[in-house]
Amino acid sequence: MTGTAVLKTVLESPTRLLLGEGSCLLAALIWAFTIAMFRGPIEAFGARTINLAKCLIAGVLLGATILILGQGTVLSGARPRDVLFVAVSGLVGLTLGDSALFAAVRRLGPYRALLLQTLAPVFTAVFALAWQGERLTGARLAGMVLTLAGVALVVAPRGGGGAGPAAARLRSTGIVFGIVAALGQGGGIVLAKQGMGTLPALHASFVRLGTAAGGLILLALLDGTLSRASRLSRTPRSLSRVVPAAFMGSYAGIFLMMFGVGHAPAAVAAVLLSTTPVFSLFLDVARGRERFSVRAAAGTLLAIAGVGVLTI
Repeated sequence: MTGTAVLKTVLESPTRLLLGEGSCLLAALIWAFTIAMFRGPIEAFGARTINLAKCLIAGVLLGATILILGQGTVLSGARPRDVLFVAVSGLVGLTLGDSALFAAVRRLGPYRALLLQTLAPVFTAVFALAWQGERLTGARLAGMVLTLAGVALVVAPRGGGGAGPAAARLRSTGIVFGIVAALGQGGGIVLAKQGMGTLPALHASFVRLGTAAGGLILLALLDGTLSRASRLSRTPRSLSRVVPAAFMGSYAGIFLMMFGVGHAPAAVAAVLLSTTPVFSLFLDVARGRERFSVRAAAGTLLAIAGVGVLTI
């Protein structure tokens, strides 16, 4: 086979070379890194401020990409109903969901906060059942149980009562924020799916991020915290973490996710994209923020297996 024929095979048959699966894994790894990068700025400026910065940076990058590709008129041709659903999904999944996720990261650390995100497919299935009338099969029910069991195995309090009341409250609040984040993510997915009829993924992502940023700016104006965003913009050390993390997580990560979903079987893509907590666990262990334990590893793998069964 000539070099040209080999190149043609690579371009035309990416699934044979596992490019789709590799893209999903790379996206999961990038998200683990970016959440770890966001942790310091979140503690310094607050969850909503960093979420706002992330949405603005990624939104601008996506908007520039749309203009460079000459697809600026696509939005004007979309149905208003579709744009509305995608915009609301941005408020639910990003304004609410990601703010809650960052708040959970601040209280629980990246690994446990990301593990709670594996509950998002569970909530997605429940919302789809209630709103769209999708069937709840035995396999889906089993997947929900496995995911819940895996998450509970990791985040449930251990015996011995070693932590004080303040630490216990911090942990409980973090778990609540993590569950709210998964709820927002699950609800946002169902709403976005309703609006993807005339909106391509790139434009839908732009609308979601833009709307989310608008919602976060409004909230900051109402509670007087917009000054934190101004202070962040004058803090080079934090910006040096936030800007690359936003680019990698919300721009490159989304592209890799969409490529992977397009070139790998749906169930396989869902499982691989859910491996972020695995990477986060090893990152936190390497940085000395977590101790590796059989319980943590087993719970994480059980939760990911549940996502796999849920998406079959």
